[in-house]
Amino acid sequence: MKTLFLTSSFSDVAHYFEEFVGHAVHGKSVTFITTASVPEEFTGYINDDKNAFEQLGISIEELDVTGKTESEIKKMFAKNDFIYVSGGNTFYLLQELKKSGADQLLTAEIEKGKIYIGV
Repeated sequence: MKTLFLTSSFSDVAHYFEEFVGHAVHGKSVTFITTASVPEEFTGYINDDKNAFEQLGISIEELDVTGKTESEIKKMFAKNDFIYVSGGNTFYLLQELKKSGADQLLTAEIEKGKIYIGV
């Protein structure tokens, strides 16, 4: 089953996340993809969303897919419970997801049932 939690600001709706997931999230982990924010001047939303995950008791493993191998990305996706993709420059994000192969890996994880959180 595909499970997507889509929002324009995770920090503003994080209090709904545990109910959405259907079980306790404290002690879980998230792959926190920051790639779309790299070319942006303002990135305050990154810290807001990190703080929201921390308040839920979810540990964060940050990932910029730029320059990463498929193997590195696959390992990180496999060891974390959720995948979060931050907002920012979506054209840059798509370019880097395709270059790294993360686009296909991300799709495969979602198909397997991993929860995707998109901003």
